[in-house]
Amino acid sequence: MKRLGTVSHLHGKSCFVVKYDTPDETPLNRMMNLQVIDKSVRPVGKVVTVFGSEKQPYFLVRIFRELDTAQAKKLVKEKVYVK
Repeated sequence: MKRLGTVSHLHGKSCFVVKYDTPDETPLNRMMNLQVIDKSVRPVGKVVTVFGSEKQPYFLVRIFRELDTAQAKKLVKEKVYVK
């Protein structure tokens, strides 16, 4: 399990934006389609887009349908991880 970053905000009803806060040598394109999990190891979504600068990238994560809006809002300002 590797930390992806911190959830910045919700983007519509089906996505949220994650600020990448653990830059390393992993190519950003390898993050695409990875499953995103929260601190309790519950799957919350999947990385669909990488955007921003290479030094400070952001990820757009599509929220899984099993997660309702209230649960998604609780993820804002929380750290999320990838498997």
